[in-house]
Amino acid sequence: MKQIMKISNKFCNMWRQMEPGIEDEIRNFRQENFRLQIRDINGNRIPEAAVKVVQKTHDFDFGCNCLWLGQRGDENETYERLIADLFNLVTTTFCLSDIQPREGQWRFEDYNEEIFRRPPVDRVIRFARKYGLKLKGQPLVAGSWYPKWAERKHLTPEEIKVLYIDYFRRVAERCGETFDQFDLVNEALCHTSFPLYTEQLDYVEWAFKTAAPLFPTKVKLCLNEATPWVFCEKAQGGKNKYYNLIRRLLDHGVKIDAIGFQFHLWQSVNELVRGEGSYVFDRVREQLLEFSRFGIPMYITEITIPSLINGVLCEAVQAEILERFYRLFFSIQKMRGILQWNLYDGRSWNTEGGYCGGLVDEFLRKKPAYLVLEHLLNREWKTAVEMRADGDGTLEFRGFRGKYDITVEGAGLKRTFAGRQLNSSCENELVLV
Repeated sequence: MKQIMKISNKFCNMWRQMEPGIEDEIRNFRQENFRLQIRDINGNRIPEAAVKVVQKTHDFDFGCNCLWLGQRGDENETYERLIADLFNLVTTTFCLSDIQPREGQWRFEDYNEEIFRRPPVDRVIRFARKYGLKLKGQPLVAGSWYPKWAERKHLTPEEIKVLYIDYFRRVAERCGETFDQFDLVNEALCHTSFPLYTEQLDYVEWAFKTAAPLFPTKVKLCLNEATPWVFCEKAQGGKNKYYNLIRRLLDHGVKIDAIGFQFHLWQSVNELVRGEGSYVFDRVREQLLEFSRFGIPMYITEITIPSLINGVLCEAVQAEILERFYRLFFSIQKMRGILQWNLYDGRSWNTEGGYCGGLVDEFLRKKPAYLVLEHLLNREWKTAVEMRADGDGTLEFRGFRGKYDITVEGAGLKRTFAGRQLNSSCENELVLV
């Protein structure tokens, strides 16, 4: 197919109006001033030392699911590298229907049977350790992934809660030290057929209050919701059910560690390229700022921008839209992470694969969308500078938050400080020996 789809002038004008403010907010909210002090082992300051500063990691979470891990045959290594070269976090599913596909059979270990796009948890942990990636699990409770065997048993609400309590405890004991966060409840507003569903969604409060004592305090337990329930009704005015659910949970004393927002455009991208609908930049930004008022860390937990739009393959258009939304999301002060959903254009859940919303094609070749993120995450949003300290052995620079490799040379001495987390609130002393 020829790439003939074009973004409308209306769409482009909207972005041009917002872009300066967004870039200012990225500088204000994502960068800090760092001060380095160069000394020798005796505490003497080393003047005019040559310093090379290269950021190696982000504090911000840039993630992707790894649901094809170990299921790509000869392409497994390529698949792994494509993820690890770009992202610092991977997420895998913890749907109870896949972790316990049959009553009493737990599927954490790698030697268990393969399930399509459901790699065993132990495999994912090894992958993350191999490449130094953070881990997220999603979701522990989701109505669409309630086990079929449990449905057939017609469990009572109390019996279902016993089932999930056992599940929370097993996940906490097995994964609580390796995973940074879990979507504890996902898509509560969508799945009205879930046996615990009520209009007041009381099970959501129950899940948070029950699970929290079981997990280490360092693990973030998040509430996540599907795209339409987040963005199609304004948060102001009391009509947005997700906003109202969060408000009610907080009023009831529920501790929510993070709020998640899916951002799958699917068919909605057709309106967006015309500069219309619920997902234009200013409306999305306004909505996220309203949710920011809760003061809770926020995540874009799943993002998909199709490259097949109105039957036309538009990889360049996909890349342009994706870049702009990454910039917008990165500029929101309370945002803590953005997670690309499917890495590649291939088989996936339901009709997802038909939208070609991956960053690489079905042959694992990089699309323009991958290259755009590669530039943002590994170049534009990673600080790299060379400079000299002043006559007092001090230098300052402004950079993105993360860990740095710092090479210092002066007074006949040279040393590299690897993986140094810099502190903006004090001098960062570097001692040459």
